[in-house]
Amino acid sequence: MMQQYITSHKFRVKRAEDYRKNSPEKISIFDREALVEFFLLEDVVRLYEYRLKNEHLKLVETRAGVKAKQLNIEKFTAIINIFKAVIEVSQAKISSGDYSDVWKAIPEHALMKAASSVKYLQELREIAVTLLRTLSDEAMSVTSQNRILDSSLDELEDHEANVRRVMDIPTPEEIEEIIKAAELAIPNRKDEKKKNIA
Repeated sequence: MMQQYITSHKFRVKRAEDYRKNSPEKISIFDREALVEFFLLEDVVRLYEYRLKNEHLKLVETRAGVKAKQLNIEKFTAIINIFKAVIEVSQAKISSGDYSDVWKAIPEHALMKAASSVKYLQELREIAVTLLRTLSDEAMSVTSQNRILDSSLDELEDHEANVRRVMDIPTPEEIEEIIKAAELAIPNRKDEKKKNIA
């Protein structure tokens, strides 16, 4: 069943190769890997949208059942939202030709394993949070490198805001909101262990 949603590496390579052949840009075989891993991000969202839809369709009668269903809906929604943000930042980087930033950031095998079962939901969230922070920081580092040294802080912030708007990159505040929502819905196992010890 999961194979219908998380496609094989071979299938994603074929999709990426088709994209590469039809692209007006020259994309190397190495950079093609960014597309292969980008398609995996889309697979994860599709899988969790399926799980979320099934959760909404579940018939529950007891108060405990309603609470459990609502908790799953919150968890699945948080995962979908954070991966959609990762997809948007990755798309912006691919559009600007920064393929290596994408394929270096995405841990393909760990991501496939974490998506394979809902029991790995916390690991999946941790991967997504790390990805979002890494890709967003890299997206903004490019704007900082080429700034004139004596530019005022206001000019730098305006320039970065424009770059974020043009490249459709979430602001640091939006990224933190997405991460906080995911952390609330899917607590970190390390934090839970600390609470249990205390």
